[in-house]
Amino acid sequence: MSVLPPIPQPNPRSPFVWLRNKFLAGLAVALPLLITFWILQSAYHLLHGWSVPLVDFIARFINELTGRVIVDPTSPTYQHVLTFVGFMIPLMVFLALGVMATNVLGVRVVTAMDKLLLSIPLVSFIYKSLKQVIDGFKGLGGRQNFKRVVYVDYPSGDMKMLGFVTGQYLDPQQNKILAAVFIPGALSPMTGLLLVVPIEQVTDAPLTVEDAMKLIFSGGLIVPTRLAAPASKPDINPAPLPTVEHLDEEDLEPDLPLGLPRAEDFDSGDPDILSDSELEAAELTGSRSPGRRILSALSWKKK
Repeated sequence: MSVLPPIPQPNPRSPFVWLRNKFLAGLAVALPLLITFWILQSAYHLLHGWSVPLVDFIARFINELTGRVIVDPTSPTYQHVLTFVGFMIPLMVFLALGVMATNVLGVRVVTAMDKLLLSIPLVSFIYKSLKQVIDGFKGLGGRQNFKRVVYVDYPSGDMKMLGFVTGQYLDPQQNKILAAVFIPGALSPMTGLLLVVPIEQVTDAPLTVEDAMKLIFSGGLIVPTRLAAPASKPDINPAPLPTVEHLDEEDLEPDLPLGLPRAEDFDSGDPDILSDSELEAAELTGSRSPGRRILSALSWKKK
């Protein structure tokens, strides 16, 4: 009887390993919150810094216009009001610009400003480049930018890279439809590769844009739990046609328009059909009574 070897017991973890694991777990929970708070705080300080000089100018203008101190910049109340108003003024300015840019008069003003800025040599290069970048990311994730998630055979046919189709066009020289596929870099999706490949070499991936971005941002740590259903393939083996033995007599009869006489009507000697035949014969011979003319105007109906 063979004796099984003893199962090795895991070594007890040291306090340092326990502290390290707990610290990393807590950091993973707090890091997204800290980054979100830092972005919001940076946006607030940026907007507030733009409006503080404007609010101070308005306060000094009111005091000089009235000849007395109505708004005291050193009072605590003024500082509290400045904290709120200084943040709201840039938002209201952006809202006003958005309203202006969506009506007829505002579009003309914006177009005139674009022409003016584009006419300045150095400013035109900076303004045009920034405008194109902002227009490209204006609807990030929408259908007009990342249209669908695809697999591309790159750098070889045995390897797949995950990318987004950003556009397609027809190459007249090759007479092919080419797709522009953006392949973002893992952990740094703002940088990546832009591949132009034939449309037939692009394979749709069963992923949404959101799932693909999570997969890329995490470097493959966050994988989709549920994939999209693949497209159904057409049946290459259609059902066989029914044979003559399996068809009824009604199925063998052709579909005729409504109101036409059938063969059995002539066999049974239908009086209406016989009367119509007599009318046609009378028309040919010219011997036709007025009553027969009235009957010929009526539509044929089988009794």
